Amino acid sequence: MSVRQVRNQVFHGGPDPKDIDLDALQQVVLANAERIVAIYEHGHVARLEPFFITIGGELAALVDYSVGSATYWPRSGPATDVARPEILDELQKRAPQSGDRLLESFAQDIQRDLRGFAERDSIDILVVPSRPIVVRWDLRTSDGTTTRIDRFELDVDHARIWQSESGRKPYKAFLADICNWKLLKERLLEELEEQVELESKISEELFPDIKRNVPNVPAHVRVADSSFGSGGDITIAQACERIIARAGVYSSCTNLIILTGEAGSGKTHSLLQFARESLSQSGDLDPIAIYISSSGVSANSLDTLLDARMARTRILDKSSVLALCRAGLAILVIDGFDELLGFRTYDNPLSGLRPILDALRGKGTILLSARSSYSEARLRRNLDLHPTLNWPPYPVTLELLPWRREQLQRLTSQLSVEVAEQEMPLEIRQLLTTPFFCLAFAAWARAGRNGDFLQFVVEIYLQRERRKLVGQKGEPIFDSDQLADIFSEVAEMIARNAVPEISEEDLELAASQALNCALNREEKRRLIALCGMSAEWAEEELSFRFTHLAIAEQFLARQVVRLPLNQAVSLLFTVAISSLCATLIVSMWRVKHGGLPTELIAALQEKVNATETYDGIPGAISLGELWAKVYGIADGPRTVRRITVDDLELGGSGRVVLDEARIKNLTLGPGVELLLKSSTVARLDLSKSSGAALLGDSYKQIHELLTQSELATGQPRIKHVLGLTDDTADSAIEIDNYFKSNIVLAGGPIIVSARDYAPDGDGRLNWVLEYGIDAWQSFINRMREEGKITLEKVSASGRPKVRLRRTEKFDVR
Repeated sequence: MSVRQVRNQVFHGGPDPKDIDLDALQQVVLANAERIVAIYEHGHVARLEPFFITIGGELAALVDYSVGSATYWPRSGPATDVARPEILDELQKRAPQSGDRLLESFAQDIQRDLRGFAERDSIDILVVPSRPIVVRWDLRTSDGTTTRIDRFELDVDHARIWQSESGRKPYKAFLADICNWKLLKERLLEELEEQVELESKISEELFPDIKRNVPNVPAHVRVADSSFGSGGDITIAQACERIIARAGVYSSCTNLIILTGEAGSGKTHSLLQFARESLSQSGDLDPIAIYISSSGVSANSLDTLLDARMARTRILDKSSVLALCRAGLAILVIDGFDELLGFRTYDNPLSGLRPILDALRGKGTILLSARSSYSEARLRRNLDLHPTLNWPPYPVTLELLPWRREQLQRLTSQLSVEVAEQEMPLEIRQLLTTPFFCLAFAAWARAGRNGDFLQFVVEIYLQRERRKLVGQKGEPIFDSDQLADIFSEVAEMIARNAVPEISEEDLELAASQALNCALNREEKRRLIALCGMSAEWAEEELSFRFTHLAIAEQFLARQVVRLPLNQAVSLLFTVAISSLCATLIVSMWRVKHGGLPTELIAALQEKVNATETYDGIPGAISLGELWAKVYGIADGPRTVRRITVDDLELGGSGRVVLDEARIKNLTLGPGVELLLKSSTVARLDLSKSSGAALLGDSYKQIHELLTQSELATGQPRIKHVLGLTDDTADSAIEIDNYFKSNIVLAGGPIIVSARDYAPDGDGRLNWVLEYGIDAWQSFINRMREEGKITLEKVSASGRPKVRLRRTEKFDVR
């Protein structure tokens, strides 16, 4: 066996070659090194670089390289990374042993993929250049193990090929073969039908006379500007088709698709339908959606969640699922991601995602669902603060849109329910854009529209739970008001602790707090009837969770309204409420106090103002959502400070001053003037207004400006659209801020040509050319010299490409 064969076998994880004299092998390596040094010292080498350089006067050999750096190893001492441009350019020109590198990379991926299917330590791989890769391994099956020998090769266009018994096939066909593709789809579909039945059962328990007759109303989503769409509105079915179509397209980074929407907006229903349709497709190698729910299993991480959910298939585990994802055969769908990781506390969401992203190694697609877009925004913020992530994903947002009037009319007409919108308060009309509350409204209308609508929704849930809480003689243990107070305390406890459920002990504590007394023995015994098996703790422990997230939001709003003002402010400062919860608070406040919660907003504003660091704190988000509902479309001058909100529509009339605000989408009505102070607005919609509505230097705090004629991105274009362009040269600070802000707004990896840093055909990066390619190149080189940006080689088709990696958070002035 040659030295090269020994190296390849060990390097790719094979067993140590037998009958090898290690002392003799070491002498061969040392002798070779000494000959190289002797040749160098003799002076016969005219040029060392790029395969050798000198470090501290000692010869060092090339070990590895990328576009951003090359690693050299001297005879003694540690390896050294070198970033000299002339060396990197020379290595790129020569591309040493690129064919061998591709073959070795393929072998590494095979070994990585087989870990989810093979018996431990059974994988032997032989890699010899210009010959097929040979793999001997033991496949795990329900009947035992089967020894296999498989061969693989690279096609002329570097396509990965499996040499099957019936001929040459794509590599993904190999993975489909070893996981028994047809049987796997059948078992996954069986499990999925159980999830669909469970979801339907929950709705039928709440609205028994309605759910059975509900027509299928297609949901719509807004797709962020990306390879999946151009920022427009499409049906959820069309969005899923695009996700399927791009599942096997390699783009050098994992697609992280985040489906956002309020509680009750239909996220779970949409994802279940997506998974069902993908598993019902007849295509042999069409991608499937592997649906994972965050509830119902004992799991505190995505790793354990994947293993637990896949155990019933008796085919897959976490490693094999990720292998299918890397190959584009599967899309990992995680429903309720924010419930699993606790977005309300604004913890690090990447602590759960990072192991999965690292295992995918820049390939595959993950589809997450999370309540409302503040969850998605937190994930983007976390990606921004972790520029050193090994395999940063490319996040794309699918925003599940509120129902339109025609969707509501389609539902109510088929249920023979009339909706008189002009007779409803504004906040109730806003609630009817959510499917859950549409069903509740239909049930309320059929019941005769007696009493307050929201109280009706609460009462339905209370009646369901009170049936479980009866004494020995059949009498109720708690009345409706007492039980509602208990659930309100529970909602606060869940929100503060950022968990989807609470323990039996905490449920008793919440009941004691709500009733302001200790529970007796009978009350404690019957309270357990509300609990089910825990998904968070040991299997023998019980826990309580709300049947539906919309119910949890409703009781959280009720808790805010029932608490004394100072306690309500403390809760809102600690817990970031959603847009839905804010709407519910305004409606309930009007019923209880006879007006709008202006006093609550003023007290919360005072507390947020007193905070030294406010950016992204829960209190700023709660303040933003409440202020938008109460003052967004009011008349007269309005001022607010330090709000963080995703969507803000300013209507009515008068001047609005937003001080230190953080807003994603801001829409200006025709009668409003806007003054921004130290604020950041990702997109301002002036399509219903004009540039004259922007006061002072407000335009400088806007990244995108939408008018009736165009979408202007960047300060040069925004100034031009507003008629503010002058002949003075753009300052270096303005150019730097422009590039920095767009890098931050990009949200995902920025991949450009390794030669000139041009976008290389990626339309999403056209902003790079706003000031000309020379200005962009100068910016990149300056950031590299200052150590704020590094370049990493990217394995992709076409010209050599690099990924820009920030080493610190940009300070955009």
